[in-house]
Amino acid sequence: MTDRIDSVTIVGGGDAGLLAGLALRQLNRDLDVAIVDDFSQPNPQVGKASFLEIRSLLHGQLEIDERRFIQEVKPVWKLSAWFRDWCDYPEFQYPFDPGTKFPGENTPNAVERYYAWYDQLYRDPDHRTIAEEIVAQGKSPWHFDTQTGEYDRYDSSAYHLDTDRFNSFLQTLCRERDVSLVDDEIVEVESDGQRIQRLRSKRQTYESDLYVDATGFSRALRSELPGEFEDFPIPLDKACTVNVERPLSDVVPATIVDSGEYGWYWGIDTYDHRDLGYVFASDYVSDEDAKAEFVEHWEDDLAQWDATIDPDDVLIYEFDSGYYKPSWQGNCVPIGNSAGFMEPLQAPALTTNAKAAVKLSTLLSAHGRYESEQIKDSFNAWVSDAWESIYDFITIHYRYSSGDNEFWQAMQDIPISRRIELLIEEFDAVGLNRALDPTKTHPDVPSFELFQPMSFYVIMRNMGATSEFYETNRFDVSEEFLAEQREIDGATTDHVDSFLTHEEIYKTVIEAE
Repeated sequence: MTDRIDSVTIVGGGDAGLLAGLALRQLNRDLDVAIVDDFSQPNPQVGKASFLEIRSLLHGQLEIDERRFIQEVKPVWKLSAWFRDWCDYPEFQYPFDPGTKFPGENTPNAVERYYAWYDQLYRDPDHRTIAEEIVAQGKSPWHFDTQTGEYDRYDSSAYHLDTDRFNSFLQTLCRERDVSLVDDEIVEVESDGQRIQRLRSKRQTYESDLYVDATGFSRALRSELPGEFEDFPIPLDKACTVNVERPLSDVVPATIVDSGEYGWYWGIDTYDHRDLGYVFASDYVSDEDAKAEFVEHWEDDLAQWDATIDPDDVLIYEFDSGYYKPSWQGNCVPIGNSAGFMEPLQAPALTTNAKAAVKLSTLLSAHGRYESEQIKDSFNAWVSDAWESIYDFITIHYRYSSGDNEFWQAMQDIPISRRIELLIEEFDAVGLNRALDPTKTHPDVPSFELFQPMSFYVIMRNMGATSEFYETNRFDVSEEFLAEQREIDGATTDHVDSFLTHEEIYKTVIEAE
């Protein structure tokens, strides 16, 4: 007989643990869920970027009221990753609406449109998707719809979040939804080698049917059970970070990405601050030299606000890229950085953590909360697919990177999966086609899940990848098509011009309510 899960203890009260608690209660209303942590400890002061699905996860699956979320968390909307200065390539964006760059499957003479993008439009500064145009104009995705008389939002957007506001809001929701928040510190994990028996703090013992490890990189629970943490072969393993104050009028609605000597820089705008970071590889540069490079890099950006970085304020975090395999072992499920992590280019962590929490809750709900090896296998397969998909998408950014120092040579040599080899081969052989997936003819290779082939092609082409198909065959792009495209681009610019800035949405709409 299988055991039924009636109680869950989550260790770790960061966003991963809080989201796990909310997700488990959402679909399992009579499940006893408790989150144990020392809630007096400060949150890591790193702004949270997210990916496209975060809004549907928060406001759809978790049924968090969007208007309330905006009022209390005060997110900045993210429309793209803006590669402002990446490996000496001209600046480009990876927007959250990449599919709108390409023709539909039933478009007549689609090759003309594909080739036009490949040959000209991908570098044309006047050819932008709506998401890219919002970033270019420094707007939010909100605009007033004259037909409905209400404010509407462009859907292809995610969030930048202030960690303190976000976590405080999630804690409030947990209390409202009967998720217990226990202010305590776990000091001992007892297991029999296969399952966790109990947890101990200095003042009490915790016993549950299921334990969720949300302790971050310490992985305090999951590390007590069998299973290996499979490292991704990526040298990046540390990050400098600091916050600087920034006026709301200067919000950039994208994650800013620049390459550095031994890694890359990020800029993430939250409501009050710009969170600055430098992800670097400690095998190639010392902490002190990385910090000096970090401070110098941002000097010009900060001059507009008469701001500087005090090196003593710069924090350095260590991390490892990889994931537990299997993830769910015995009666312990890791969520968040306990389960896995990928160096934060394209910011996949928060969204993946939320998806994992919802996946776990869905599986328990659908099977009456009975623990079985089949349910574990299903969850573990999803986790593996998710992290391998993220690895593939991140490595394509380095496959076509430039740089002749030892670090960048190592990044260009990061192993790619068979799935990506097939993708590159197909792009070279037949060019762009949203209907083709090279894994369909290779049943032994996992299909594309989190990121579809066209997303890879946007990155690849902007980083100089060429297709033999387009380079050796002749394709004409008519003046009629280019004139039509210029008209569409102009209409996009005019449309976005009516969108509200972040300052307008908060100062004239939200605060007026």
